[in-house]
Amino acid sequence: MAQERVQLDPQKFAEQFLNTLNIDVQPKEQNLESAAKQALAAYLSAYFLAERFNSTENSFFVDKDNKGIKSSYQRILSELNDY
Repeated sequence: MAQERVQLDPQKFAEQFLNTLNIDVQPKEQNLESAAKQALAAYLSAYFLAERFNSTENSFFVDKDNKGIKSSYQRILSELNDY
């Protein structure tokens, strides 16, 4: 378990995020371009957030010194697995 990494699919994450938003488009009352920009901004924000998370997750587990335990998080997990 200490070696498992969480990886998000940025596209799926962004799509799911966009589906949870309540962007109500009323063509007669609202500018469609404005609604599209709002949806696009939300999608891209979620997409790049997921990519940043994946990058952070990858760098969190990098063992720069090749000495085994790669982070305090992994050390704690390793100690918990001994029980």
